[in-house]
Amino acid sequence: MKIRSSTTADADTGLPFRAKEVSWLAFNSRVLQEAGDSSVPLLERLKFLGIYSSNLDEFFRVRVATLKRLAKLGKRYRQVGIPDPVGTLETINDIVLQESRLFNETYARIIAGLRKAGIRLIDETKIPRDLRPWVTDYFERRVKPRLMPVMVKASFRLSGLRDQPMYLAVQLRKKHGKGRPTYALIEIPGRELGRFVVLPDHGGDTLVMYLDDIIRFGLPSLFASLPYDDFESYAIKFTRDAELAFDDDITESFLAKVTDGLRAREQGNPVRLNYDSRIPPHFLRLFVKKLGITGDDTLFPGARYHNRKDLMSFPMLGGEELRLADSSPVRHAGLQGKGRERSLFKAIRKKDHLLHFPYHSFGVFLDLLREACMDPRVKTIQMTQYRLANRSAVANALVNAVRAGKQVGVLVEPTARFDEEANIHWANLYQAAGIHVVLGVPGLKVHSKLCLISRNEGSGQRYYTVVGTGNFNEDTARLYTDHMLFTADPDIGMDAARIFQYFNHSYRPPKLKKLIVAPFQLRQKIASLIEREIDYAKAGRKASISIKINNFSDPDTVLLLYRASQAGVKVRIICRSMFSLVTGDPDLSANIEAIGIVDSLLEHSRVLRFSNGGQPEYFLCSADFLPRNFDSRVETLCPVEAKDLQAELDTYLRLQWRDSKKARLLDAELSNQRYVPHKGKAQGASQAAIRAWLSGVLRE
Repeated sequence: MKIRSSTTADADTGLPFRAKEVSWLAFNSRVLQEAGDSSVPLLERLKFLGIYSSNLDEFFRVRVATLKRLAKLGKRYRQVGIPDPVGTLETINDIVLQESRLFNETYARIIAGLRKAGIRLIDETKIPRDLRPWVTDYFERRVKPRLMPVMVKASFRLSGLRDQPMYLAVQLRKKHGKGRPTYALIEIPGRELGRFVVLPDHGGDTLVMYLDDIIRFGLPSLFASLPYDDFESYAIKFTRDAELAFDDDITESFLAKVTDGLRAREQGNPVRLNYDSRIPPHFLRLFVKKLGITGDDTLFPGARYHNRKDLMSFPMLGGEELRLADSSPVRHAGLQGKGRERSLFKAIRKKDHLLHFPYHSFGVFLDLLREACMDPRVKTIQMTQYRLANRSAVANALVNAVRAGKQVGVLVEPTARFDEEANIHWANLYQAAGIHVVLGVPGLKVHSKLCLISRNEGSGQRYYTVVGTGNFNEDTARLYTDHMLFTADPDIGMDAARIFQYFNHSYRPPKLKKLIVAPFQLRQKIASLIEREIDYAKAGRKASISIKINNFSDPDTVLLLYRASQAGVKVRIICRSMFSLVTGDPDLSANIEAIGIVDSLLEHSRVLRFSNGGQPEYFLCSADFLPRNFDSRVETLCPVEAKDLQAELDTYLRLQWRDSKKARLLDAELSNQRYVPHKGKAQGASQAAIRAWLSGVLRE
């Protein structure tokens, strides 16, 4: 599917700069492309549809909501240095409407494939006669007690509805009588009951129903007390503005501000209404009015079902050919299994180690926390927290460390988007357990991934530092690609200690030796590293930059890389989603190549390599290249200095760059979602190659 590039000139430089929202939609289009790939197992393809839908929900709640606010600036948007938000919104609507059709076509093909495999989705009209009693009983016992219909009256609006669930809009009338119809709205309790119901075996195909259709089946029972016998129902779903805004009133606690912000999110302006396109126009107009929706650009017609993010939890049915094979983590030779030191502290003291998730087990980090809890020489544990697993073993370890007599401190970021409520919960739990909690840094969002353990050794204390590109989250560590460095480097340890001191006394920026921290030094450091490669290229020496990142939409850094390309620096970028740099310009970006990889694991790691005149430098980073990461967040750039670990990162980047199956070109148009062409022997998917390399099967 062709996507308009929406490339405009940067307001200050006049150089091409693609709207980051449109480039993000191109990433989500690659996710949809995976759902349509017939070589991917059917249930995995269904999961990609769910991911696509979930991504789009968050995109509207955050990015589209922000653009709608920016559109109110009129021509003043130029002062902000962004493409015209009105034009960007028009492009977004075109793309989303076009992809909605592609989504439904892809969904229909997958459902047809499942039907051939003996798994059949049925609605309320296709329930076999012998299973109708079971469905009736399921509705009465499990579903009906959770349904509380809202009768839609002329006298009130529906402003208090939540925007996460899906609803059935029901029209009630008498089949053979006169009188005006009545309308009701039913929230579908998918979170409590699950969106899909597997029916009992009845000697044929495995039958699955949407919970929506179970409710449709039970409408006569649900409204039995009312004088109606004819029911029409249509799915609707709306999305609210979910951005939180905080003022600078220091007299109010930050916890109170976040709590108030969460309440305000529930009343945010609607930015999208999805609805069943078969809904009668008068019925649609009624709900548009009741929800207070204005503007046709908010209305998105669709199919019978919405909230397709629930497809990520479709039941695992059928044979093994319908899903990806489970992959056990690869044992890390230096930190697990035979031959390693009994103590992780001793192993880390000998040399630095690097974990590559999810190929390696997150359990190694938990082992380190466990050993720290039991070790009488360990005195303090400090950690940053952005997102934790729902039932976090990390949080459990920190609480137990306090019980074991350790001093524990946690910087909890209370404004981690959509994790605000969870982090407030963890902060309260920590404080009750005796953990010292720092609830964010005023004016900044803390996105660094740091854990620091201090241990008494000999005549003093030694620091053991863990620096990651991803969160300390055992759930996402099974699904996201990330790196985690274990080091006893005293300079890095002292730097981390100073960063934690800054969290407690944020009036004084930390002075550091090796770690680079935003918003104080990161922008300048990245600029100086790029400028150094430009100088090498101008001197006639080989110069190159490799960047693996999630999002790249910082105008200053884009401009620097254009300059680097013009000077002859070879630039390779592996970027997952937002990508505002425009490749393919013979005068501007001839030396810049860029790809994006979408596969079964979410590419999340951030790695930088600068050739440095033949003495390459490598870095792990918590930051994407976005203005907010450079200027309004606490982020960490960490050098990887051990030669063996540099070689690991070099191999990792090389295998990703040679992906011949899941890599797409991030070209000038971002339009065709073209796979990277390869000559000669093809490597295949990089994620499979990395697993094979770490397992010792693939030699590099």
